[in-house]
Amino acid sequence: MQTLFGQLSGSVVDEDGNPVPYANVMLHSVPDSVLQTGVITNEKGIFVINFSEEGSYEIRIDLLSFKTWDSEPFTISGSDFQKNFSTIILQEEITTLQGVEVTGRRKLIERTQEGNIINVQQSILTKGSTALQLLERSPGVILDQRNNSFSMNGKSGTLIMINGKAQRIPTADLITILNGMSADNVEKIELLTNPSARYDVDGNAGIINIVMVKNETLGIRGNINVSAGYGKGPKQTSGLSLNHGKERATLFGSYTFSYDDSFDGFRGVGTTEIPSLDGTTAIDFTNRRRPINRNHNINLTYDYKLSKVSSIGANILYNNSLSTISVQNIGLYNFTNDPFLEAQIRLDENGNLKNLTASTYFEKKTEQHTFAITADYINYNNQRPNQVSSSYFDENGDPFQPENEIYSRGNRGFNETDINVGVVKMDYKQTINENLFVEEGVKGSLSRTVNDARIEILQGDDFVPDDRFISTIENKENIGAIYALTDYIFNEKLKAQIGLRYEYWDQDFSNDQLDRSFGKLFPSFFLTRTLSDTTALNFAYNKRITRPNYADLASFLIYNSPTSVFSGNPELLPAVSDNISLTYSNKSFSVSLLASNEDNPIARFQVTRNAQSNVAVIAPVNLAFQRNVDVQTNIPIRFTHWWNMNFNGTLGVRKFKLLHTDDQITHSYVHFNFNGSQTVRLPGNFALELSGWYTSRHFNGSSKVNGFGVLNMGLKKEFKNGSSLQFSVADVFESFDIHSSVGSLTREAFGDEFEVDYSSESGFSRIFRIGFSYPFGNKKVKEIQRKTGADAEKSRL
Repeated sequence: MQTLFGQLSGSVVDEDGNPVPYANVMLHSVPDSVLQTGVITNEKGIFVINFSEEGSYEIRIDLLSFKTWDSEPFTISGSDFQKNFSTIILQEEITTLQGVEVTGRRKLIERTQEGNIINVQQSILTKGSTALQLLERSPGVILDQRNNSFSMNGKSGTLIMINGKAQRIPTADLITILNGMSADNVEKIELLTNPSARYDVDGNAGIINIVMVKNETLGIRGNINVSAGYGKGPKQTSGLSLNHGKERATLFGSYTFSYDDSFDGFRGVGTTEIPSLDGTTAIDFTNRRRPINRNHNINLTYDYKLSKVSSIGANILYNNSLSTISVQNIGLYNFTNDPFLEAQIRLDENGNLKNLTASTYFEKKTEQHTFAITADYINYNNQRPNQVSSSYFDENGDPFQPENEIYSRGNRGFNETDINVGVVKMDYKQTINENLFVEEGVKGSLSRTVNDARIEILQGDDFVPDDRFISTIENKENIGAIYALTDYIFNEKLKAQIGLRYEYWDQDFSNDQLDRSFGKLFPSFFLTRTLSDTTALNFAYNKRITRPNYADLASFLIYNSPTSVFSGNPELLPAVSDNISLTYSNKSFSVSLLASNEDNPIARFQVTRNAQSNVAVIAPVNLAFQRNVDVQTNIPIRFTHWWNMNFNGTLGVRKFKLLHTDDQITHSYVHFNFNGSQTVRLPGNFALELSGWYTSRHFNGSSKVNGFGVLNMGLKKEFKNGSSLQFSVADVFESFDIHSSVGSLTREAFGDEFEVDYSSESGFSRIFRIGFSYPFGNKKVKEIQRKTGADAEKSRL
């Protein structure tokens, strides 16, 4: 081709003649439609494209909420070429029914007054993933699978919600449910670091709310998705969703089945001075765990519009998880006074977890008033029978039976937990005038929890109950809450919200020593100063609480190894925190200064002593306090129209004081974490995404945890019929390894000093997945009913 110097120019306006800034203007070759170059319009809607090769081309202009505009093909030739397009008018892309607009692609991360919204369907890695993997990839969210705990921005005490329903089931079981829930059915994840008074006050780190997809279409529309994967074992997920919409009624349903053959394990090496072992003992303990989970998830929703201003509806979420878990432990013990001992322990468990949430609502909404009432019923049942067999060998590898009573040849465990919860919530909103808005609400919940747990020890050929490991606990819980908040607009530049919530919490146990009652006021305050059309300054304050659950408070013992048991702590106190933040935002960019003071923070899995046991007791404890000062930022970067990046990070200082160690020391440290993703749009409707996260060294109570992180990769192909094919690799570098130290900060109970290395499945093997999604049916959009929904709770375990 002949080298030339040329220029294309023009201006872009909307249907009212207003300039359209920041529109994508792309030059494609004809007839292969390969992208050659591109620019965006300036604030006056003007674009200029410089080029240097002759040929046949067309101009394409694209912007969210506008229809794509394509020029007629034209030829560029000659050594000096210029072409000026007449004024280009973009038409709004609107499908209208009762005044509703349907807009284009959302941003991956949206900033709100209360936190961030992650529009997960904009990520290539979402298809074929699970809801649990979405959480792991969310900015600032860290899942410690070794201890089964979530943290957000370096703080523990996070409340997980699904569709606004608080999930207070054991975290290990919640992980199982989320790991069986297809990410294709998740619309967005709300990371509420500054929840207002309308939300439950549980969770000092804030709230993570997983919002499920709910289609709103006329006629029948659905989606089929299938995926297969392999890590240390095979994985499979298949799902179907259907929506049948009429003018006044909508019925939506989805079903997902998933199979996951997983793997994880750890190794702990160190010394202990447990009295039952008569001196200092060196221990080398290896654990390998292989769970196989089969999950069934059902979601049914029905909405009916009674009139132009009122509607009713119901929803059912059901999960059934069947698990088979095989655990092999090898413990090598070098005693001071006794011979060497090798313990080989095998545990086999069959679990059956059922979780049902049934909800109904009524809502009446006018221009001035909104009234909503919701009622929820929740049932959780988990049965986990298991059997343990133990063998012991001397330094020559010959089997023998140690004399100490802590060494059993085997035991079997029975554990069933059943929870029933009822919740009623009413909310009322009123517009007083164009500057003043008020909202009030009340909530009440009643729950009953029964846990029957026991371990029987093998003596001779018979299993005999062990009084140390028998626990039948019944718990009745009442929670009452009332809140009010007011939004006031001082002027077009300044607005404020002030809220106050009172919660009363009462737990009545069959063991009177565990009874708890607590009532407290929790204020919240927001002040927003608008600096320009795209920039704002926001101040926020709230008070929150993390209550100990019943498993935290229970005093029964659960067998872990010959030298340690798990237990609760009846003296555990609730943790209360005060949190403030100052945020500057410019479009999608934001930077925040955060500070919090937490009294009695709860640290789980700490080594303690117990008067009833001569072995180490691993239990939750209170710290005296923890104080945090952090800088948090979200930085979106658009290199070109086909290459985007988003970076989210936190850097801060932590200070805490220990109470459960021999020396009650105070310790400070610097901590940071970051989450980043980048998407590259390729020719042929292909797209590539890289995402990763890292968290630096931090502390869980007195245990030090070294930094760790992962990098993920995904490739997506979109087809003209709306279907898509995805391929992803989780943990590209097999780096999900957690190294922690016990006893490195100060002396632990029994002088324990251990180095522990834990690896999830991806730390042993990359996880590969391929998935296909196919939408079908009508695409006409109907008016979306927006409901508040009750923040229903599940009883604490």
